[in-house]
Amino acid sequence: MDKEFDKWNELKKKIEADTSKPDRFPKCGEVWMSNLGRNIGFEQNGSGNNFSRPVLVVTKFNNHMFWCIPLSTKQKRFDFYFNYTDPDDKKVSAILAQMRLVSVKRLKRKLYDINSDELEKIKNKLKSFL
Repeated sequence: MDKEFDKWNELKKKIEADTSKPDRFPKCGEVWMSNLGRNIGFEQNGSGNNFSRPVLVVTKFNNHMFWCIPLSTKQKRFDFYFNYTDPDDKKVSAILAQMRLVSVKRLKRKLYDINSDELEKIKNKLKSFL
């Protein structure tokens, strides 16, 4: 059995046990570092000790839950990837097929805001899948 699952499970328990009120309120178009975890199959994992990965907030439902898209530094030319350049001029890819519902408890820190035109293009591409 993969020991990474055990490490993630312990961290996930700590994240869930935190009973403090949310102090992170993401908005659409923001990119946050998030504890995504150790997942199965081809689902996008977080990395490092915190199993973290940057995510783009696509839709906020309330102060506790939102839809996000995991980001990668590996740009690919597939229909379910959206490639762009971040504010630090680094190549980024939004992995559209991996959009998921996430709790604000997973958020670590805000990284940057995506350009509003790019966000609109991403949302339109997502709509084309539905």
